[in-house]
Amino acid sequence: MIIQAKKYSWLSYTAFILGILLAALPVIYALVPIPFDLIFALYTGIIIVITLSLIALLKRSEKKFLAIFSLVLALLLLGFVRLLLSLTDYFLYFVL
Repeated sequence: MIIQAKKYSWLSYTAFILGILLAALPVIYALVPIPFDLIFALYTGIIIVITLSLIALLKRSEKKFLAIFSLVLALLLLGFVRLLLSLTDYFLYFVL
């Protein structure tokens, strides 16, 4: 019986890099005005990162650290986006 060493696959690397790019997207958007909806891009990217991370976590021959880190980062970004939207709604409703 041959035991294969666990290693990272393209799923973990893609989820990790996409998660880092999503975390940097608001900063990039503030520096360079890009003509697209930031919230739609964040939600779409977060869904992709969560999906890739969960698939990588379910693979037996996969190291788990990058997948867990990407999943936690995506969930933090999701919370940030929801907080941002709720504060924006609060500001528009009560202050203006």
